[in-house]
Amino acid sequence: MSEISQEIAQRMATLLSGSIKGVGFYPSGHPAILNPLQEIVTIVETALRAHPEVRLGVVDGVLFVEKQLFFAPSTSIEELATRLQEKEITGIILSPGINVSGLARFVTLLGKNQLKAEQINTEISSQGITGLSIITAMDEDQEEIQQEEACLRTRHEALETVEQIFREVELGRIPGSDRISTVVREMASLAVKDSAALLALSMIKDYDNYTFNHSVNVGVISMTIASHMDLGREEIETVGMAGFLHDVGKVRIEKSILNKPGKLTTIEYEEMKKHTESGIEIIVKMKGINPKVAQAVLGHHIGYNRKGYPEWAREMPFTSMSEIVAAADCYDAITTVRVYQKSYNPREAIAHLQTIAGSYLNGDIVDKFKEMMGPYPVGTVVRLDNNEIAIVYRPNLQVSEAPKVKIVMDAAGKRLAIPLRRKLVDEKGNTYARIVAVVDPLVKNIDIAGCLNMSSAR
Repeated sequence: MSEISQEIAQRMATLLSGSIKGVGFYPSGHPAILNPLQEIVTIVETALRAHPEVRLGVVDGVLFVEKQLFFAPSTSIEELATRLQEKEITGIILSPGINVSGLARFVTLLGKNQLKAEQINTEISSQGITGLSIITAMDEDQEEIQQEEACLRTRHEALETVEQIFREVELGRIPGSDRISTVVREMASLAVKDSAALLALSMIKDYDNYTFNHSVNVGVISMTIASHMDLGREEIETVGMAGFLHDVGKVRIEKSILNKPGKLTTIEYEEMKKHTESGIEIIVKMKGINPKVAQAVLGHHIGYNRKGYPEWAREMPFTSMSEIVAAADCYDAITTVRVYQKSYNPREAIAHLQTIAGSYLNGDIVDKFKEMMGPYPVGTVVRLDNNEIAIVYRPNLQVSEAPKVKIVMDAAGKRLAIPLRRKLVDEKGNTYARIVAVVDPLVKNIDIAGCLNMSSAR
């Protein structure tokens, strides 16, 4: 089992909820408590064969088990979500070492009304409960910061690796795949674990190293789309690799054409179109690269309507991977300022993708992309009804119109040295502020990438 299915996730949450309720009626060693917990441990141990940990918890009021979210929960699952929120627990991490005895003691702690997260955390440590830890509401911001820092480190490694590959090809060498394969695996884990933090990295735009930066961004966006589409781990890694390498063939294009600031002539454009074919010639010679990567690279300019290039490949049976890379490629390109084009903001970019859905892009993939991004995509600069200026950094799964934001300018228009994290609507329904407009970051001279990837105050 590579991923926990909706059915298994529901079973696991239901068993946990029932066990917590049961400790009020039975002693912790009673079969009515231990049998359900043994089933939970079995589920977790099976999942741990493919993953380093299993997480469940509450995000924006919605209970989740790994990637499974319960927007219309059963009574028992709703009771579990309520219990965790009352305890100020936002997440439970189950890892190797989990056992029935420790889980029974943890369930007993959850069943005690007077105990809160901090006290439960102390008891977990003092009782020597292994394979189990909790994330508290107080820890939530800090965990987000740690995730963002991990994503940033991995992106930096990806950028260096992609640049190294392009340089080696430029020198006539066939690069190895070990380093980039390691980076892809790490990023795939981040895409599954925290796609919002990873997606924020795609707002980093390095105009002096556009080709390398664009390649990394396309890989990042491709993996987040694939994760949101619930594709398997291998497919997420494959489409990420294709994103990183989709433009490697451009190394063989004349620099005068590649870096031309204006519109290409017909002859120049025909030369530029050869980069997909050059790309697969390079990729198939790289040891350890899945053949599906070359196919996705070849097809990312074919178009959903099969009117793209190379013309001879239009009738080939391309998979959704090339279409995911095509959507990611288009999105990153149009959200990047170039000499010859004004960039779209993230919201405008999604709207533009919708205009070419069903023709150049696969409409189903664009719909999934839009669903993932929400009405205010990560990176959108907004004005709040209290006159503060903020950047959206995470969607809100429960209230899509109220994403998480980082305040970058106060109501008086003063720029904040460190952005402030805010939930526009919290788990209890309390409203901090409402979005009233989308703002052009250039008008306010806001560095979106810098603000998104800066450690924030609470």
